[in-house]
Amino acid sequence: MLIKYNLDDKGTGHIFFRNRLLHYEKSPFQSIEISDLDILGRVLVLDGIIQLSRLDSARYHEALAHIPMSNLEAPQRALILGGGDGVLIYELLKYPDLTIDLVDIDQRVCDLSREYLTELNHGALDSPRANVYYRDALAFCRSCTERYDIIFADITDPHPDSPSNSLLGEDAIAVYKRLLRAGGILVAQTDNIQIAPQHAANVADVFGRQFQNVDRYGIVALSLSSLFSFVWASDTISIAQKTISVPTEWLSEERFDLCLRILDLA
Repeated sequence: MLIKYNLDDKGTGHIFFRNRLLHYEKSPFQSIEISDLDILGRVLVLDGIIQLSRLDSARYHEALAHIPMSNLEAPQRALILGGGDGVLIYELLKYPDLTIDLVDIDQRVCDLSREYLTELNHGALDSPRANVYYRDALAFCRSCTERYDIIFADITDPHPDSPSNSLLGEDAIAVYKRLLRAGGILVAQTDNIQIAPQHAANVADVFGRQFQNVDRYGIVALSLSSLFSFVWASDTISIAQKTISVPTEWLSEERFDLCLRILDLA
């Protein structure tokens, strides 16, 4: 069966052949679908938008995790906002001295990822080095007393009806900055820059009013309809190509360099 999946809240989308619908439900926060699609393989879909696929999971999560992590000296603690599928935790667990806190408002995403996405997250949500909280991310951060070397905003695209709509505004970024240790990095996924160029531009603008150093990098992923962006910010670090100290499936030195340059070449 051919199924249209959205790329934004305006109806822009792409079509894939669904081999099998594994699960569908509406949680209190969003619709959740897990399916096996032709070409993409196993997918997680929230509110009709593909969040990850077996085909592109490594390139997305390895770029998100290891490009900023390789620029940190001996990081001890990471915070993930969103990321309830558990795949980013899996990538971060490759750093043996790192403890990870993950905050996702929707427990059902985590529960279903434990059941259906183990090939991708390898049970990382239940690691003793991962603390998983089912709360509003901004509320969690406002009451948090921990300090982090890196904060990942691996949240759904903030369209008007998304539960993440309030998580990348000026006030929210100030809260996240307070939780960063000196020399820390904040990094956010900022959508497809051809379909929603304003999202990356808006995030970079907000980051730039709070941090000394702001820039972006990107990947190309079929699941995300080509050119996809990440924006990072730090007061003391400028992300540059470094040696990747952990095993990776997709990210190599050549692809690291490409990720840093690809958005300027497009």
